[in-house]
Formats: sequence, structure tokens, C-alpha cells
Amino acid sequence: MQCAVIEFARNVLGFSDAHSVEMMGSTTHPVIDMMETQKNLTNMGGTMRLGSYECKLIKGSKIFEAYGEEFIKERHRHRYEFNSEYLSQFEAAGMKATGINPNSNLVEVVEIPSHPYFVGVQYHPEYRSTVEEPSPLFVSFVKAASKIK
Repeated sequence: MQCAVIEFARNVLGFSDAHSVEMMGSTTHPVIDMMETQKNLTNMGGTMRLGSYECKLIKGSKIFEAYGEEFIKERHRHRYEFNSEYLSQFEAAGMKATGINPNSNLVEVVEIPSHPYFVGVQYHPEYRSTVEEPSPLFVSFVKAASKIK
């Protein structure tokens, strides 16, 4: 998701220096920024956003179709998130936030509804995925890809 957001900001929104502050702290368009809860920490050890967090999916979105439910829980491991200060610009240009953490309002899922299947997630669907029970996100991606000739 983070790479997709950076690419969209550069090539659709026209922010040529858009970046993540993790890799370029001097960017004037920090579309991926350190989480507010992380900014004042001086000892980073063991402070990442780790574990399972709830996400509310927007009905009618591809991610909602994949999971078939409004609330999901997925695992995370990160310090950097979508910078919500840019959300209205992204949404006006066609990239929608379709999954939001209901407690912190962090953007967890982005989509481009006009695209056949453009879904990016902040969480790690591979953490819970197994051969016998693959992530709904992976299943929906394979189904969408199989429809393209």
C-alpha cells in the first residue's frame, strides 16, 4: 500500500517528490509518515505497531467483497502509515480509503474503484494465510486475475 500511495501521489497528484519519511525525511510531500504515537519515542525497541488490529471495510468495495464482512482483524508490523492529511486529495483524484481502523482512523486499505483490481493494504495478509485457508485478499486477487484474458 505504501508504495502504491507514493506512486499515485507522484504520477496522479503531481507531487514529484512524494515519499515516505522512512526513506526520505526531507520530502515536502510526506504521503507516508511516521505514526503520531511513534514520533516522540526516543527508544524504538519493541514499539512498532504489532499484532492484530480491527479494520472497518466500506461496503461495496473490492476489499469488502473479498472478506464479505464489515469488520476484520489483521496483523500489523510497522511504524509508518498513510498520512491522512492528504486523504481528501487522494480521494478526489480516484484513490479511495476503503478500510479504516475504527479506533485510530488510520487508513488500512486503499483502492482505485475504476481499476479492475487495485487494492493495497497496510496490514500483512500473509501472516494469517495458509495453504488450506488462504487470505480472502489473495483469493479475490487470483479470481480477478483469472477473469482477464
